[in-house]
Order: sequence, then structure tokens, then C-alpha cells
Amino acid sequence: MLALVLMVAGMLALAGPAAASGLTPAIATVGQSQPGNVDDFTFASFSADYFLDRDADGRSTLKTIETLVALFPDSDQNHGIRRAIPLRYDGHPTEPQVIGVLDGAGQPRSFATSISDDGQFLLVTIASTEFVHGEQTYMITYTQKNVTRYFADTGRDEFYWDTNGTGWAQPFGTVTARVSMPADLAAALTGDTACYAGSEGATRNCTMTGKVGVDGAMQFTASQSDVAAFENVTVAIGFQPGTFVPRDDSPWSSLAAIGQLVTIVLASLLAAASLLYRRVVIKDARGRPTIIAEYTPPANASVFEAAVIVRRTKRAAAAGIVGLAVSGNAQIIERPSESRFSARAGYRLRFLTAEGLDRQGLAFAHVFFGDGLTRGKERSLQSRDQELARKVVGFIQQTKNRTYADGFRRKSVLWVAQLLFGAGVVFAAWSFFLGTQALDAGTAGFWYLFPVPVLLLGGILIDGQVFRAPLTAAGAELRDYVKGLELYIRLAEKDRMRVLQSPEGALSTPVAAASGSGELDPGVVVELYEKLLPYAILLGLERRWAEVLGTYYERLGSQPEWYSGLGPFQVGLFASGIGAFAASTAASYTGTATSSSSGGSMGGGFSGGGGGGGGGGGV
Repeated sequence: MLALVLMVAGMLALAGPAAASGLTPAIATVGQSQPGNVDDFTFASFSADYFLDRDADGRSTLKTIETLVALFPDSDQNHGIRRAIPLRYDGHPTEPQVIGVLDGAGQPRSFATSISDDGQFLLVTIASTEFVHGEQTYMITYTQKNVTRYFADTGRDEFYWDTNGTGWAQPFGTVTARVSMPADLAAALTGDTACYAGSEGATRNCTMTGKVGVDGAMQFTASQSDVAAFENVTVAIGFQPGTFVPRDDSPWSSLAAIGQLVTIVLASLLAAASLLYRRVVIKDARGRPTIIAEYTPPANASVFEAAVIVRRTKRAAAAGIVGLAVSGNAQIIERPSESRFSARAGYRLRFLTAEGLDRQGLAFAHVFFGDGLTRGKERSLQSRDQELARKVVGFIQQTKNRTYADGFRRKSVLWVAQLLFGAGVVFAAWSFFLGTQALDAGTAGFWYLFPVPVLLLGGILIDGQVFRAPLTAAGAELRDYVKGLELYIRLAEKDRMRVLQSPEGALSTPVAAASGSGELDPGVVVELYEKLLPYAILLGLERRWAEVLGTYYERLGSQPEWYSGLGPFQVGLFASGIGAFAASTAASYTGTATSSSSGGSMGGGFSGGGGGGGGGGGV
């Protein structure tokens, strides 16, 4: 079960928002720009050549050559720069691959790549072992896939791309972008182009021009000077719809998604096998065909065993204490609250005698009063008595074990249950792993993780089905007998009297002997109803039954000796006290990054709204 909890926690902790087209300053910069730190420098220029094309399947491809001219201080501060390239666009990966990095003379520079902590950026660190000073040129070449998308608001396929990105803490003297494309792609242009400059969300236009080559190829150029820190230049170029084939995001394009589907099918078969095992191998014995009203406690089982059989062990302690009281072995004493902050009454249990207690009743009395069962010995029933709570839980566990020896339950085959449950855990783990792989591949949204909670729930259900002790014929009879007690307690008074006066009732108990008026002797009814009070508590019907019992006390002009309340006896107070006691005792002793959704080629876009972009800083 711990494995399931850990998997749930892992699923909730998974970060999965679509990457932003441009880095925010908090994400993109290596460090905040402060005097003397590695980000305290400027760029003379940023120029990028974008070579847009299509692959054999009609999907967009992009080769980018970025040239950054940095101006470092003369002090020993920097070793180079770090470029952050977004890994995703429109929710899917663009698979950036760095081909190489050159200096201004065309000589290779050493570099290293890594993934940012949030998993959204490819970090290209270009650093020398020595400090660098003055003007330094960095020419970065890399490729990407699926860099275009269709925008419903413009009715166009668009190359909507951020250039330098909004994540730089340094200003740029100029930012220039040149987008080149072959003739066959240029033929699909709509003529809609736009350029935006400024911080993220800015709509300020910048200059963008186009030039046709002799072979029909096309090149667009956009430029902006004096680009401040955290500002960006975005270009948007419109194409006829259908120019680019969208990336295949269907589940069938991902082996991970197919594998997850296989685990779901196997998990379904496992659930079916578990259900079959539950219904055939470890099913409960057949009980009574019809539940009939019962009005006396079961003769062959204690209230504790009944609690185990009907799965009401949380109320077993409260029922057992009242059972000790109504049998004359103990007395429940209600005390006023000793706290200024609570008006809730407290309770004490006073031992009277061990006479008449059976084996379990005697063991239960020892739980509360220890080895010495001395008349008049008292035990405070405090909600924070952890030692007593542990003893009660241990007693209930012993009672569960006794139900096997007493023939009410039988043990199932443990290794079969462990195998079924273990397989369920494995399927849930694999489903989670494969779902995250499919999600990372961008083949779909978070729905890939939806089967995980379903499988976890299925694992819990399997746990509840296969790790169980089926009821024997005696156990099923006890279960249905308790149901008969519940039926009797819920009956109207006239119906209860009719049951007692029936031939079966006359044979079962002397309470059916009627007085001359035809009514049953209230004294005998009280005795009978008192014996049922522990079962009423077990079934959560204590207030209802205490009111019925209290009415008979009033008829007799007496009150129970086994329960000492705070004031003169009244039916309402008695019922309320019993209800509060049962609730209190039961509670005390229980073991239990973003891109634009609109196009920009027709003038409705903004800086930072496209793919690409990113940012960087000094190192």
C-alpha cells in the first residue's frame, strides 16, 4: 500500500505545463544582474539566420545559426555565456540538436549541453577555462523540428517565432533575424507578415522586409535596435493552411502510449481475475435466505466477535463497555467537564464484579482494570489515553484471530492474494512511467496520466477483495443474525411487541408472558432491551434505542443502576448521554512555460508569443 501512496505522490508532483515560447526572467537568467556578477555585461548584437523547410513527411524543420557578440568588462568576471533554448513549442518537443559553436574567426568553441531544472530548456554553456574580456563572438548552430502550427484565428499556418527571447538580463545593441525558405515553400506564402518588439506581451511593431531570390527562394529580414534587457523580437510569417503537416500527436505514434495501453489491458484482466477469485474461491458462505427480526443477543458469539463479522470494529469498545455495564459487571459514571474550554462531559468506568463474565468479557475487563479486578476500582475514559487505546486495539486484533478458531471465518490463500496485489502495483507503476514518457514526448496532454489513479483505485479494490477472510456458514449466520437485531431495533414499538408476542417469541423468551391488560411487563422488557443496547451501539442506533429504553424506565419510575448521569433521570438526557458516550468512546479506542494561442502574422500578436526565444546569461 505504501508503494501506491508513493506513486500517487509522484503523479501529483509531476510538472507538465507546456513550455513557454520565451523564458521569463526568473527562469531564463543564470543570475540576477548585479554589479560585479557574471550577468553584468552587454551584447553589441544578436543576429539569427533561420532556414525554414519541410521534411519528406511535410513537417516543418528549422536550422538556426545565431551570432551573439558580447561585450565583457576588462575585469576577471566572465568565462563565457549560456544560451537557453526552449525544448517545446505548442506543447510538443522540437528536439533541438546543437551542431556546433564557433568564434568570430570561425574556430570551434568548446561547449556543454544540459537540461534546466524545470525540464523546459536545453542549456548550451559556452565557457572558456580562462577569463574572457572585451568583444567575444559566439556562433551557435542547431536544428529543430515541428516549429510551425495552424492558428484558427488567422486561418493560417504560421512560423511565429521568438528570436533572442525575453530571458536575457543584458541589453542588445541590435537584434536581427533573417528567415530563408526554398521556392516551393515560398509559393505557399499568404503575404501576411509581422514583427513585434519589446518585453513579453508588448505589441510594438518593428521593421520586416522580404526579398525574392533568383530561383524563387524567399528571405525575410526583421531588425530592431536598442533592445533592452528582457526584451525580445518576434517574427510571424503566414502560409496557406495545410502547408505543413502537423506533428503526429496520436497515441499510436508513441510506443510509450501503446505500452501504457497494454498495461491497462493487463490490469483489466487482473481485475477480472481478482473478482473471479473473490466470487469463487474466497466467497462468503450462504447466509439466511430471509432476514428475520431477532430480539435477543446471539447465544454463541460475543459482541466483539459480532463487531468483527459485521466490520464494525470501530464501535466494538463502546459496545463492550456498555455490555459490561448492562450485565451488572461495571458502572458508567458521567462526570462534568473539568476543562474551561470544553463543555463535553467526561466518563469513568467503575468495576463491580466478574461474576457471569465469559472468556472474552473477562479479558476485556482486564484491558480496562488491569490484573486486579477489585470491586469499586475505577478507570477514567480519557480520549488521550494512548496506552489504553493500544490495549483496546490489541484486544480487537486478538478477537479477529479468535474468529478463525471459533469457526466464524476461514483464512484465504495468502500467496495468491499477494501475487494479485503485487501485479496490480507493478501495472500501476508501469502505467505511470509510460504515461510520463508519452507526456514528455508530447504525443498528448495529461490524459495519459488519467489511467494511473484508475489503476491505483483498482489496486485498492483488489487489496480489499483478495486480502480478506471469507465467512464460514457459522459466520454468515452470525452476520445475518446481527442484521435481524438491526431490523428489530428499527421496528416501530407496536411491531416489536407483536414479535415478542408471536409463537416464536413465546418459545424463545419468557418476556411474552403478558399481564392481565394484555401488555408486556415493562420490567421484563427493560431487561431485554438493556441486553440489546450494546448491539444498538455497535450498529450506530444507540440514541434511538436509548430513547425507547428510557421510556420504559419512566414507566417503571426507575433509572438504570449501571449508568450514572449528571442530573435527574430524563429520557432525553439519558439518550443524549448514551449517544455522546458511544461517540466519544468509539473515537478514542479505534485502530485505524506558455506560447500564444493566437497567430501573429496578421498583426494581432505580441513579443514573446511564438516558439523559439528563450534567453541566457553569463558564466
